[in-house]
Amino acid sequence: MLVTVVVGLLCLTGAGFVLVSAVAMLKARDGLSRINVLSAATGLGLPLIVLGAFVEDVRTNGFTWLDLLKVVIAVLGFIIMSSVASNNLGRAAYRSGAPVDPATRPNELAEEPHQGA
Repeated sequence: MLVTVVVGLLCLTGAGFVLVSAVAMLKARDGLSRINVLSAATGLGLPLIVLGAFVEDVRTNGFTWLDLLKVVIAVLGFIIMSSVASNNLGRAAYRSGAPVDPATRPNELAEEPHQGA
C-alpha cells in the first residue's frame, strides 16, 4: 500500500510539473520565455515520472542493478539535456530574430561583446 502511494505521488508530481510547464508555455509572451518554462518539465517532471516507474517496477519484478543503472542514466540525461537544450534553443531563437518581450531583463545577448585589452 505504501509503495503504491509513493509511486502515485512521484508520478502525479512529475505530471504536475509537465502540466504547469504546458500552461506556462501558453501564457509566455515570447519564444525565450517559452523555452525557459519548458525546462521544469524536462528537468524535474520527467525524472520524477521515471523514478515512479522504477519504484513500481521494483515492486512488481524485483530489484536489478541494470534497471537502476538505466534509471540513473535516464535521470542524468534528462537533467543534462534539459539545461544544454534550453540554452541552445534560447540562443537559436534569439539569433533567428524572434521578437523578445521588452520586459526581458537582463538582455545580455543584445549587448555588443566587450573587447579585452
